[in-house]
Amino acid sequence: MAARYLLLLLLRVAGGILQVHGQSPPLAMCSYASFISIDCGLPRETGYLDDTTKLPYVPDAGFIDAGTNRNISPEYKAGKSWGNVRSFPDGVRNCYTLRSLVAGLKYLIRAKFMHGNYDGLNMWPIFDIHIDVNYWQTVTIEYGDKPEIAEIITVISSDSVQVCLINTGSGTPFISSLEVRPLKNKLYPQSGKSQALVLAFRANVGSDESIRYPDDPHDRIWVEWSARPEWLPISTTNKVHNNVTDFFEVPSAVMQTGI
Repeated sequence: MAARYLLLLLLRVAGGILQVHGQSPPLAMCSYASFISIDCGLPRETGYLDDTTKLPYVPDAGFIDAGTNRNISPEYKAGKSWGNVRSFPDGVRNCYTLRSLVAGLKYLIRAKFMHGNYDGLNMWPIFDIHIDVNYWQTVTIEYGDKPEIAEIITVISSDSVQVCLINTGSGTPFISSLEVRPLKNKLYPQSGKSQALVLAFRANVGSDESIRYPDDPHDRIWVEWSARPEWLPISTTNKVHNNVTDFFEVPSAVMQTGI
């Protein structure tokens, strides 16, 4: 990877997901108005604005008709979107259907999981998630208070897509939230005709603050990664502009710090 992209945006390729169609979307398609933000397990008609991003989150009842709404244990409460889950004790495969998408458009799809000992069993499951019929990744819950985030960049072949939780026999699948963000098709060219990109790590290097929307208009999450004592942190207050050939559009707030 070229030096200018050394932001530790480490991606691994997940082969054979979907096929690319079409051209880059109009600018309006990349605004927050086309974001889908779902709080899984939230009671009906109780949407809210996220405290950090000010983005609206809606209940998941209109996206799935299976599963059970559960609240996490009070000692694990960590923000609105982490307060409840939808669990799937029945069935091997349970799917959310996300509609009103644009066929041929590239999307970032993010699933979040925090168990929070919602069932009182202190047992942490392992299960798979799929995009339609294609394997996405395995979710391994290690602790009740440790959030797990799965993220994929893929091209949608129709006007809807399913995100499915698969019971592999190692505990009950569950989910805390689902987020869908449209991207310009020129971004992340490695995600193309026969493959998608699955996130390994994305960092805001040299900073003790995480970055996401509105600093990143695509609402990618850049986790804080401050320098070690032996490293030399660098920073600027000037706005950092993207090169016209930039295929990642790293936000200025991330580029303003480094090591």
